[in-house]
Amino acid sequence: MIRPAHLVPLALALTTLLVPGCTTRERIPNPPDVRSAPSGGTGLEKVYGEWEADKPTSLLAQPTPGGGVVATIGAGQAVTVLGRVRNSDWIAVKAAGSTAYVRLHLLRLKGSTPAGTRGTTTTISKPADNAGPSIKAAPRGKVGATAIPG
Repeated sequence: MIRPAHLVPLALALTTLLVPGCTTRERIPNPPDVRSAPSGGTGLEKVYGEWEADKPTSLLAQPTPGGGVVATIGAGQAVTVLGRVRNSDWIAVKAAGSTAYVRLHLLRLKGSTPAGTRGTTTTISKPADNAGPSIKAAPRGKVGATAIPG
């Protein structure tokens, strides 16, 4: 049976260990300071970098799949990006003196790898003589062993 006198030091030790870990500052870290790019002012979020078409692409009059085609650009052709439509993946670009829209996945940063070379594989041919290490199977007979004295 445990005597109450023996429980006091144990309770005191556990209290000192647990109390500092229970403060709010220790359990919940400060949230990270997230900053978005400054607003473009016209409902567009600022987009940085120089962009070009990843493949031949149609530029649309509205940021919807059914928007009328304003212009077409070829693969690698540079575009002037005005900004990104908020809460979407549509990018506003300057085309023929007006604003047109294109999906972000159809553009790439200048100098990045074109879509046609992504995911390529290299095949190494097998040697003609099929040379390699030879492996022999273990013998199938009984293994002679003696008991270890102990």
